[in-house]
Amino acid sequence: MDQDDDAIFQTVLHVVTRYGMRRTTMAELARGAGVSRQTLYDRFGDKDGIMAATIEHAGANLVKDLRLGFAQTRNLEEKLDCYLNTAVWPAFEIFQAMPDAADLETGMGPASIANTRKVSEAKQKLLAEVLAEHLEDSDQSAKSVAEFLERSTDRAKKSEITRDELEQFLTVLKASILALALARA
Repeated sequence: MDQDDDAIFQTVLHVVTRYGMRRTTMAELARGAGVSRQTLYDRFGDKDGIMAATIEHAGANLVKDLRLGFAQTRNLEEKLDCYLNTAVWPAFEIFQAMPDAADLETGMGPASIANTRKVSEAKQKLLAEVLAEHLEDSDQSAKSVAEFLERSTDRAKKSEITRDELEQFLTVLKASILALALARA
């Protein structure tokens, strides 16, 4: 990836957030990124290809930010706060700003969906590593709890709930995981 790709990915995020997946065109993406449509087609193939690359790029940055944040925390509560503040709240704000957040998922093609799954799996793996330190029978329990945490926060941040409702949901979810870790200690 180079600086041009980074500008393209930023443009994709901006345009898709503003107009939705279905209404976004390669022409709009090219114009926003300051490149020709042919450059985008040559580099990414089609709109699904450019969105898949954007998801992969954003996911890699998110995992990197989570690893850095986790390394700077002292305990499970701080690690959970790091996860929520890095992976959940910023995405919630983006979905809230979108005129039709459901369009993001329903408008994705196969490559975008596949990369979304890969990002989810990477977050789950990282969460399982963190949780394994705090759950006694760490391997299976950590994986299960990580999957539950990632999937439930993913659904919640995309749902049509208010900020206060999400805050309440996340508070209960975090308390539940902390109680589980305490019960296993």
